[in-house]
Amino acid sequence: MAILITGGAGFIGIELAKEFLKRGEEIVIFDKVIDEELFIKEKKVVKIKGDITNWPEVLNVVQQHSVNTIFHLAAILSAVSEGNPWASININANGTFHVLEAARLFQVKKVIFTSSMGAYGVTQDTIVTEDTIQRPSIMYGVTKVFSELLGLYYQRKFGIDFRGVRFPQLIGTGVKTMGFGQYNPWLIEAAIKGEPFDVWVPEDTVMPLMYIKDAIRSLILLCDAEEGRLIKRVYNLGQITPPPTARDVVETVKQHYPDARINFKPDPNAVAVLKTIPRIIKGDSAEQEWGWRIEYSLDDTVKDFIEEFKKMNT
Repeated sequence: MAILITGGAGFIGIELAKEFLKRGEEIVIFDKVIDEELFIKEKKVVKIKGDITNWPEVLNVVQQHSVNTIFHLAAILSAVSEGNPWASININANGTFHVLEAARLFQVKKVIFTSSMGAYGVTQDTIVTEDTIQRPSIMYGVTKVFSELLGLYYQRKFGIDFRGVRFPQLIGTGVKTMGFGQYNPWLIEAAIKGEPFDVWVPEDTVMPLMYIKDAIRSLILLCDAEEGRLIKRVYNLGQITPPPTARDVVETVKQHYPDARINFKPDPNAVAVLKTIPRIIKGDSAEQEWGWRIEYSLDDTVKDFIEEFKKMNT
């Protein structure tokens, strides 16, 4: 039996696959673009180039590889979704339907979905819990809410063990896709490489953050949790506390690279979107139901990021 990771060649998917390989699991990576060198030495990795919007391709990969767990990560992010909302519907919303229907038809045991804080669309002074009303104002958030609700429907109607997390902005090495919050990892990378970087938000911007290693641990912990303990099914995960401003992130980076050339040049379009992102997200239900807690502080995040980036580029 295998674990299927849709979007498995992306930022989160690669790190998730690495952790499951350590546990001796068989992994199937399904993505539209896959680096031929990715996991080339790993015998327990199957790499399938496929399109999440093509239903037969999704059905085939689930049926042919005896999949018992699906991590559905395939999606386009916020900035790209706003630039092409029609593609966002096709990839983010219809893609989730394809995954859930494949799970139903081939009796897949478990589907874990990655949602986002963008599913809320609240004012910045709103303290977000799982009971906060979801009214996203951008297409990315709309597709995430749709996917959450569709997954919960499949859980009630067809007995699919559907579980999900709403990630805050993730920080980690190797981020390639543009998103409104990607200035966080990219400014760290720029400092390491000695390159200038313009942050496209004001200095006092607060965005809920989490380090990639915490994010991967949350997915595995939720996957392993006993189903009988899960009530909410889709969970907020909280954030690094205290919530850092963009200036806090820059100053933390400058503790390691004092001469980093990082400037603030706010982009009105990005600022407008980020006004719909909450400053504080509570993860109490995840803590109570399956023992989740964030481990990496901002200092820990920046320090480990630098170490991982150097290892990746040597």
